Amino acid sequence: MKRIKFLLKLLMIIKDHLSIMINPENRWDIPYHKAFFKTSHNSYVHSIREQLNKGVRGLEYDIHDKKIQDLDDFEVFHLEKHIDSLLGVDGNPNDFLLSNWLRVLDDWSNEQNKDHAPITLFIELKDSIIDSNNEPEELYGIKKLNKIILDSINSNTLFTYKNFRDYNFKWPNVRELKGKVIIVLVSYWGGYWAANEGGFDSRLQYLNNSLESKDDLCFVSWVQEDQGDKAIYLKEKCHFWKCSLEFSTESFTHNSEFQRATRADFDRIVWGMHVKTYYNKNYENGYRCNFPATDVWGTDEYNSCFPWSI
Repeated sequence: MKRIKFLLKLLMIIKDHLSIMINPENRWDIPYHKAFFKTSHNSYVHSIREQLNKGVRGLEYDIHDKKIQDLDDFEVFHLEKHIDSLLGVDGNPNDFLLSNWLRVLDDWSNEQNKDHAPITLFIELKDSIIDSNNEPEELYGIKKLNKIILDSINSNTLFTYKNFRDYNFKWPNVRELKGKVIIVLVSYWGGYWAANEGGFDSRLQYLNNSLESKDDLCFVSWVQEDQGDKAIYLKEKCHFWKCSLEFSTESFTHNSEFQRATRADFDRIVWGMHVKTYYNKNYENGYRCNFPATDVWGTDEYNSCFPWSI
C-alpha cells in the first residue's frame, strides 16, 4: 500500500512537470519547494554573471573566516591551499571578500529589473562562525555575517527566514519570489572535503536564534552527514536538506509534503577526482531534488536532462 501511494505521488509530480514542458509559463506557479532550479557547484570558480545569464538559479559560495579580524569580512574560496576563486573576470570581484561576491548578485538582479526566478545562494561554512576568531560582542560572528549580507544586498531583494515566518512557514510560488535572493547556510561534518564540526555548531546556533526571532535572515540546512546530540533536532527544524542524490530521491515526496527543499551534488568524488553521473539516465530513473548541483551546469547534457529546471 505504501509503495502504491508513493508511486501515485510520483506520477502526480511527473504530470506536473510534463505540464511545465508543454507550457513553460506554468513553471512560475509552482510552489518554491516543488520547483527545480539549475544549480552549480563551487560557483565562484566560474563567472557568476555567466552562470546567471545561462539560467543558473542555485549558487554555492564557500566562506572562510581566517582573516576576518583583519579584513572585517569573510573570504570566498575553496580549500586553504587551493584558492581557486576566479577573480576579476566577466564581472567577478577582484578579491575574495564575501561582501563583493554578494554585490554581484544584487547588481545582476537590478539589471534584470528583478524579472528573474529566485536565486538561492548556499553559503558553505568552511570555518566555524562561533569560534574564538570572531568577536563575542558580535554574537560569535553571526551578527557579522548578517551585517555583511544586509550591507551588500538590498533588504528588499532578500527573502528571509522572517519573511517565511510571515508566510506562516508556507513557501510562496516561484512567481511571488521573482527577483528575490534566498540565502541558506550549509556545512560538512568532517572528512577531506569538509571544514570541521564547528560548521554544525554554527548552523545549530543560527537556527536556534532564528526560532527565537533573533537572527532570522538566512535559512539553515540539515546535512545528511550531521552527527551529534542535536542532529535529529536540526533535521526536524530545518526547511532545507543537503544530501546525496539517492537520499534526496528516496525522500523527495516526503520533503515536498513537508515543504523542505533539497540540494544534491551530482558529482561523485573518487580519489579526489570528480566523476560525472549519467545525466541522460537521471530523469528516467526518477532522481529528484530541487537543486541538482554540478560543475557542468553549462552543458547540453545537463540542460537536456533537466528540461524542467527554472
